[in-house]
Amino acid sequence: MVNVLPTNPLTYRWIILAVSFLLITVTNGLTLGGLYVFEEEIMNSLSQMTGEDVLRADLKLRDATTLWSTAVFGFFAGVAADKIGVKKLMVSGLLILSACFWQYSQAESLNQMYIIHVFMGFVLCISGMLVNVILISRWFNNQRGLAIGILLAGTSTGNGLFPQLNTWLLSLGDWREVMTWLSLVPLFLIPFLLLVVKNGPEDLQKAENEVSNKSFDASNQKGGFTLQQALKSKNFWLLSLMAFCTFYAILAMTGHVFLLLREENYVPQVAATGVSLIFFGGFIGKITSGELAEKYGRKVILLTGVGVMFIGSLFIVLALVYKNPIFVWIGLALYGTGWGGLYTLIQLLTADLFGLISLGKIMGVINILDTLGGGLGPFFTGYLYDQTQGYLIPFTLISILLVIAFISSSMLKIDDKEIQENR
Repeated sequence: MVNVLPTNPLTYRWIILAVSFLLITVTNGLTLGGLYVFEEEIMNSLSQMTGEDVLRADLKLRDATTLWSTAVFGFFAGVAADKIGVKKLMVSGLLILSACFWQYSQAESLNQMYIIHVFMGFVLCISGMLVNVILISRWFNNQRGLAIGILLAGTSTGNGLFPQLNTWLLSLGDWREVMTWLSLVPLFLIPFLLLVVKNGPEDLQKAENEVSNKSFDASNQKGGFTLQQALKSKNFWLLSLMAFCTFYAILAMTGHVFLLLREENYVPQVAATGVSLIFFGGFIGKITSGELAEKYGRKVILLTGVGVMFIGSLFIVLALVYKNPIFVWIGLALYGTGWGGLYTLIQLLTADLFGLISLGKIMGVINILDTLGGGLGPFFTGYLYDQTQGYLIPFTLISILLVIAFISSSMLKIDDKEIQENR
């Protein structure tokens, strides 16, 4: 069989990026944003089955379960990625994801759903952001900021696309039927992974295509911090604190904005648009921030992202106080755009500050900390809503956490010249 794929690493890395973008679009879209539009139907269905109302905090514990599961499995996924590469992990994750959605279509209780979400969290570890950032960091030294930004735009694409797609599918069948249909989507990606994905430029077999470009200098691929050295670094803990606060903030918002807009009497399709708007803003922020960080410096763009996200949160709080719908839509757009920018910078800085030698392990530990915040966000927001019968207090808490994130970001020591020299 003739290999029709290019074997020059400078060309092939863009094909790798395209497949990773597609993979992260599907894994994040299915396990996170795409599930929010099912919530009303699931609550109604379970309430009819049990004869008792389903509380939002109980439902949102599913989201927390997903994120806390990634915290448990993230470090081990990082270790496995460093040792055996990412390809096997990715394929396994897609098979598990397909099984999760088929099981979802059969679930009859929240406890069964919680178990499914444990496996969804595992999928996010072995087929989601963590392993894809590791893969792209190995393939890109030069233009890494742009590449990671494009990759992470896949999370926004999936989380923006699947709420709309799933809402449309729900007009064709009930939520259990739609879950069955969605179980087929991951299976279609597996042939692309098997055909295309290689763990690094060294896996390309033809010696005549060796590239002298610095992007693929073997010494650059092996440099950096060990996990023990990273844990002693002030930057590591500041970056982790910022990630914890911002992951809480984004997942609390995305996990509740559909319910918030439905409570304000928007029809489901418009409420789903609110979810999509956050992720569309995130798409813009992720695409632009990596390249802007290369031009204007990482810290400036990081602080800009956190600041824009904070301003967006203030608009949403003002909308709740003054009942002004314009504030809601402005706030959601700013919130998503700011999140997209800082999310790219978190991943870029992890690779740039600590290198590639133990990137999987280091990302795995940061993953534990940020997903603790991410899992707490939707659950605790639901709890505060149930206690106060409103979103003002939980969304005010989000704004406070973003102030903490801004302070921790401002304390990071980042030398852009040194980062460029180390590449």
